[in-house]
Amino acid sequence: MQRRPGRDRGSDSIRARRTQPALPGATMPTVSMVAPLQQYPARLYEPQSPAKKRPDYGRRALLQLLSLGALLEVLFLALYPLFAGVTSGNDAAKQALPGLFPWISRLYWTRAVPVLVQLLAQVPGFNLATASGTINFLVLLLALSFILVFIAGRIGSRVGQERLLRPQIRALFCTIMIFTLVFSVTYLFAPAILTLSQDVFLYGLYGRLVTVYHVNPYSMSLGAFPHDLLQQGILQGTQATQATQAVKGTRPPGPVWIDLSIPVVLLARESIANVILGFRLIGLAAHLVNAVLIWVIVGKLKPEARIFATVLYAWNPLVLLLSINEMHLDVVVALFILLAILFFQRNSPILGWVLILLAVLMNIFCLLLLPLFFRLLTKEARILRAGRRVLLWLAVVVVSGAVVVLSYAPYWQGWGITGLLTSVRQAFLQDTAINSLDAALVNLPVKLPAALTWLIAPYHWTIFAMVIVGCLLLLGLWLADDVEFVVLFSSWVLLALLVLLPAYWPWSVIVPLALVLCSASRRTI
Repeated sequence: MQRRPGRDRGSDSIRARRTQPALPGATMPTVSMVAPLQQYPARLYEPQSPAKKRPDYGRRALLQLLSLGALLEVLFLALYPLFAGVTSGNDAAKQALPGLFPWISRLYWTRAVPVLVQLLAQVPGFNLATASGTINFLVLLLALSFILVFIAGRIGSRVGQERLLRPQIRALFCTIMIFTLVFSVTYLFAPAILTLSQDVFLYGLYGRLVTVYHVNPYSMSLGAFPHDLLQQGILQGTQATQATQAVKGTRPPGPVWIDLSIPVVLLARESIANVILGFRLIGLAAHLVNAVLIWVIVGKLKPEARIFATVLYAWNPLVLLLSINEMHLDVVVALFILLAILFFQRNSPILGWVLILLAVLMNIFCLLLLPLFFRLLTKEARILRAGRRVLLWLAVVVVSGAVVVLSYAPYWQGWGITGLLTSVRQAFLQDTAINSLDAALVNLPVKLPAALTWLIAPYHWTIFAMVIVGCLLLLGLWLADDVEFVVLFSSWVLLALLVLLPAYWPWSVIVPLALVLCSASRRTI
């Protein structure tokens, strides 16, 4: 029998033993047959350690934000009696709000736990029975609030670097917005500290000039109606000399803001408390929408920074105070600018351009942002065909003209182009230095050289500031070719105005802060 090549002899012997009968008396071998083990690399048989469980960064950050949010709410509620303590007893807002919300005084910890007040009185500088002690403790609590907000922002910055699942991102966003709503409501009912600013009363007065007295607020002085119920909210006499000086030289806001003030005055009727509450509700709504817009805008420009940016704006005690408690139109201006950025991101340039125009018609300083957003508009038009490009520019011209004409038409009579140019000149060429870098230089106790003395004069200093802002604007027009760069240079322009203008007010920081956070630029922040 021919053997096939490759056939194993061992297999033949085994088959022979299995098929052939055994001889009598013979026994089968008892030794077990051991098959040789095939040699494998030793590393395949090494015991492998179990995989480590990946840390749940999203859940950890969520718990940390919950804890910090609860601590911030406690601090914000602790500010209630301090806000009430820094205002004078005859303050109009202080007298009006308790009549509308009598339960506010029950939240004062100074009445619920008087032992703490006695303990604080033993600490130098924190005696709440004095105005200085109340202010010192108020500043301390606000400083602690800032620290907690920065910690929350740092947590958001770290967790933003991780790969989070969509449900985790949604949970973080909902947590941030829920606490933002809670904080906003807390500041909505907080006692007013309008001794720092009377803008709410001024907004109401301008609205009443239209609705009650039927006069043009641009051509009629506020002093012509001294017996109006909102006049008592404006500081007079020797109180807050700088604030009084600012009120006397106050120019009316843009026509769009006066139009927004009219419904508030109509609904408030003859109640100071309703006027304050109406404007605060506008500030609350604008603040909430701004927080959502910052989340959306930064999420598209730099997703890893959106938690940090949103927390730093939405939970910021200064922003909450100036946007809701004192309510300044800057929070609504920020809303329109953020909406414009969002529409430019979504390839809706005409809507974005209209919103920027509306921001200019509320705050004239936004006029400096028009060239930057016009650059975005030209970029959008450049990629269109010739026919559609002509239609786009025609739509921009018609819509822009309609917005401007409809805004100024009700107030044009008795004011005109002369009044408009005068208002613009007063805004950009200021002749008074208050609370600013220029004011600090003017009031230095040393004698300065003649050239420097000439430079720091408010009128000359304003020209110097405008030159610097103009250089930034030209640089932005040269480099900015997308939304991210436009937002960045817009924030730089407004920050330069904030620092260099002769007159500085704290609420002017709202719009630059929102733009800085949207730019997500670490150097700018």
